[in-house]
Amino acid sequence: MPEVDGKTFLITGGSGFIGSHVVDRLLDGGAATVRVFDKLVNHDNLRGDARVEVIEGDVTDVAAVRRAIDGTDGVFHMAVLPLGPTVENPRVGLDVNVVGTFNVFEAARDAGMPKVVFSSASSVYGDTDDTMDELHPLGARTMYGASKIAGEYFLRSFNDQYGLPYVTLRYMNVYGPRQAGGLVMAVARRVLAGQSPTITGDGSQSFDFVHVADVADANVSAMASDVTAEEFNVGSGVEASARQIAEKLIEIVGADVEVTYDTATRVLMKRRVGSNEKAKQRFGWEASISLDDGLRDTVGWIRANS
Repeated sequence: MPEVDGKTFLITGGSGFIGSHVVDRLLDGGAATVRVFDKLVNHDNLRGDARVEVIEGDVTDVAAVRRAIDGTDGVFHMAVLPLGPTVENPRVGLDVNVVGTFNVFEAARDAGMPKVVFSSASSVYGDTDDTMDELHPLGARTMYGASKIAGEYFLRSFNDQYGLPYVTLRYMNVYGPRQAGGLVMAVARRVLAGQSPTITGDGSQSFDFVHVADVADANVSAMASDVTAEEFNVGSGVEASARQIAEKLIEIVGADVEVTYDTATRVLMKRRVGSNEKAKQRFGWEASISLDDGLRDTVGWIRANS
C-alpha cells in the first residue's frame, strides 16, 4: 500500500507471534526497512529479507529504545510480558508493560514520530457478558489488564500534551501460526498427537477468536490511515466456546479422541466478545479469515513445522 511503501518502521517485539506477522505484512506492502527490536529474538519467525533489521534490546533500556526509534516513520509497540508471566511476576510486568511502554512513547514523542500503533488487549475490559464496543467501561481484574490500561492512558496523555499521533488496538483472542501457547495451539497440538485435549471448566467459556493474519492487517491498516487518537477492538465478531474450538479441531484433524474437562479448576474468564464495527467504519478493516479456515491454517502450520 502506498502509505507503507518506501518507509521505515520499528516494531518492538517484532519477532514474536503477532509482531512477526506485522513484519511480513509491511514487507509485502513495500516497506523500505522493518526494524525489529526484541530482547529475545526469534529468528525462526523472521523472513530472510535484507529489509529486515534486527536489534537485540530491552524496552526498559531508555538509550536502546531511543537508538532503535531514530530515523523511523512509524512505531508498532508490541513488546510485552504476556498475561501469565505478568500474573506470576507483577513487578516484571510493571517494568516491561508500564515503564517500558512509557519509554517507547517518550522516545517517539522526542523523535517527532508520525504515528504510534499500540497493541493493547481485550483484558482491559475484564470479564463481561456484554458484547463490548470501545465505549464499554474498562474493568480489568488482572495485573496484565491493568498494565495495558496504563499504556493506553499514557498514550492519550502524550497525545493531549504533546500531540503524539496514535492508534490503540485492543485484541480479542488471537490465534494462528507461530503462536507458542493459547487454547487453539494447545488443543491442536494434543489432537495432532492423538491425545485427548483437556479444557478447563465445562467448556462453555466463549471468546472472539481472530486469526493473526487479520490482526497484522489491522495494524498496518491503522498505521496507513489518517485516523489518530482513537481506540479500536480487533476481533472477528464471531463467538465460539472452548468446547466448540476443541470439537472443530478434532474434526479437522480427523482424530479419534474426545474432549475431557477439568471442572475442578477455576475458569478465569467466562466470556469476552467484542464488536469490531468501529474499525470497519473508521479505517476500513474487518476480519476476512473464517474460524474454520483459520483453524485449518493453524493445523497445517503445526504439521509443517513439527
